[in-house]
Amino acid sequence: MPASPWPTPRSVRQASQLHAILTTSGKIDHSPSAGHLLNSLTNCLSGPRHLCYALSLFDRLPQHTTFLFDTALRACLRASAGADHPVLLFRCMRRGDVRTDAFTFHFLFRCCALPRARAGAGLCRMLHAACLRTMFPSAAPLVANPLIHMYAALGLPDDARRAFDEIPVKDAVVWTTVIGGLAKTGMPDEARKLLEQAPERNVVSWTSLIAGYSRAGRAAEAVACFSSMLSDGVAPDEVTVIGVLSACSQLKDLDLGRSLHFLVGQKRIKMSDNLVVALIDMYAKCGDIACAQGVFDAVGRGQKPQPWNAIIDGYCKLGHVDVARSLFDQMDAPDVITFNSMITGYIHSGRLRDALLLFMQMRRHNLHSDNFTVVSLLTACASLGALPQGRALHASVEQRLVEEDVYLVTALVDMYMKCGRVGEAIIVFQRTGERDVHTWSAMIAGLAFNGMGKVALEYFCQMKRDGFQPNSITYIAVLTACSHSCLLNEGRLHFNEMRSLHRIHPQIEHYGCMIDLLARSGLLDEAMDLVQTMPIQPNAVIWGSILSACRVHKKIDLARYAAENLLKLEPDEDVVYVQLYNIYIDSRQWVDASRIRLLMEEQGVKKTAGYSSITVAGQVHKFVVNDQLHPWTFEIIAMMEEIAQRLKSAGYSPITSKITLDVDEEEKEQALLAHSEKMAIAFGLISLAPNLPIHIMKNLRVCEDCHSAIKLISKLWNREIIVRDRSRFHHFQDGTCSCNDFW
Repeated sequence: MPASPWPTPRSVRQASQLHAILTTSGKIDHSPSAGHLLNSLTNCLSGPRHLCYALSLFDRLPQHTTFLFDTALRACLRASAGADHPVLLFRCMRRGDVRTDAFTFHFLFRCCALPRARAGAGLCRMLHAACLRTMFPSAAPLVANPLIHMYAALGLPDDARRAFDEIPVKDAVVWTTVIGGLAKTGMPDEARKLLEQAPERNVVSWTSLIAGYSRAGRAAEAVACFSSMLSDGVAPDEVTVIGVLSACSQLKDLDLGRSLHFLVGQKRIKMSDNLVVALIDMYAKCGDIACAQGVFDAVGRGQKPQPWNAIIDGYCKLGHVDVARSLFDQMDAPDVITFNSMITGYIHSGRLRDALLLFMQMRRHNLHSDNFTVVSLLTACASLGALPQGRALHASVEQRLVEEDVYLVTALVDMYMKCGRVGEAIIVFQRTGERDVHTWSAMIAGLAFNGMGKVALEYFCQMKRDGFQPNSITYIAVLTACSHSCLLNEGRLHFNEMRSLHRIHPQIEHYGCMIDLLARSGLLDEAMDLVQTMPIQPNAVIWGSILSACRVHKKIDLARYAAENLLKLEPDEDVVYVQLYNIYIDSRQWVDASRIRLLMEEQGVKKTAGYSSITVAGQVHKFVVNDQLHPWTFEIIAMMEEIAQRLKSAGYSPITSKITLDVDEEEKEQALLAHSEKMAIAFGLISLAPNLPIHIMKNLRVCEDCHSAIKLISKLWNREIIVRDRSRFHHFQDGTCSCNDFW
């Protein structure tokens, strides 16, 4: 292109001023002047903001030459445009019979490789074919590298390899690009073979291979490549060391990590932020937090957050959350990653309250948490039954502070179900437009644990009608629903259907559900037949189901056999001793009961203290049997006396036979009245509004007397009472329980 008499703009503003001058002087139709303006404007572009201006100027030019088309394509590349604009320009060239050249395809291939390009495999192959038809041999030096890079960037390693094989003359850059592309797209072994054939093995190709093996979780091979690289006489750079440090973290190889740290100093490799982060991460994951802190103190305490995030994350993962919080509080401006690391650390340490407070602080900083952290918080709320906190997280989802996806919806359903709020879980489930098999499974499992077995099976049928294929987890939920609701025929049907129709091999959990169902139904012989014929060794859960059923159905010999097997698996589990003790007491076998109590003393096994908790106005109130320490003790005792009187007037008779102490009947009745769940309910009756449900958490199973009493309390006070014990939910309303007394 001939030299232009016009000055060269250095900014978009100056280019627009030159545009105005050319327009007013009538020189905009002069091809050299217009081309100079477009070329200058393209050189000034730094993002997508002014691309429309450049393309609009291109459209108004009187004559479109190959140079101008190539300049417009270069503008798309500089502006990081999607694939639409470059492809439209290419089609305009073809329709206008404008000759393409090597630069045309060079820019097209590079545009298609951009992260936001959305270019599909078909489009890329079409452009590749067009290049082959027109000029490939002569264009090879300019298009080969961007062509291979395009295929690699789009995750098409086979196409990248074919393109590489078609190139007649391959320089070092092409070899490096294809090796890096194959390694990045999950084909490190193929990349290794090419590296061995390459005429030149440089630090970039070795580093790509090391990073590829490390990303694939093949850390030992990454380290082996590093050793081969050193043997090859190639000096590592900063990126190489980062890749090997990642492999060290996976292998927990502290010695190699220290030698790499020494190598950094010996070779005077630049200590960039990424290298500092990699060193801190390696030391922390290898358990040497002191060295990680040393690296951070030496070179990491700058203004950038990455080193801070690495050391905070390291302390959190090692369980030192208070040290991590101290560093967090020293930061000038913690970012999203810092908050997420700290929140995750609190969750893993069981400190949900601190995690939620930090989440609220994050919102005050106008930072949006990622979905992974919110899902983790919801999971923690579910396990602790923290309904108010779970609702607060749901509110943040409703306010679009995090992007709703199928994982978040599944976590919300699970949280509400595990907090006993079935109605709210159903609303969340029905409102979502995106469900997967995990969402359906969470819904079915939640209904199962809340005693709604038949409804759970209805959802299962709807899931199959909607075209979702049940998996192993789904069938655990289905069989749990059958087990918790005494649906014997349905359980047998689905257990057989799982194997015959869906080819799902039963796991220990499936066998456990089926054995529990048979045992609860009184079919202990059939349950034992399944125990003895299943291809897996029974675990403690299965023997525990047999033992519990033996108490209900008075099978003393089988109970003794189940307990022996259970104690082999869990010799220190107090529940086994207590269950067997209660079975002997129920059968009036006093000698055997005394022997069990003596055995507990000899083994140093202590019975777990039962407690119940209730949340009122955001505060958790915890009660133990005959609790006298609560600030409202006098009011609670008064309410419990009222409960006892109204229960007695309604014809309720305490089940004193379950009290094994040698005391009179009145004292036994008082002992039953002082159970922790009754005290928590009494507190709920005097502290919660009459229209609110009373929600109790119990660490052990609800006893038979409390279960009978709470049914009647729900009717006498016209209150919904929800009790979550260690195995399931009980929804008491109008004198009935959701479990139908089958628990």
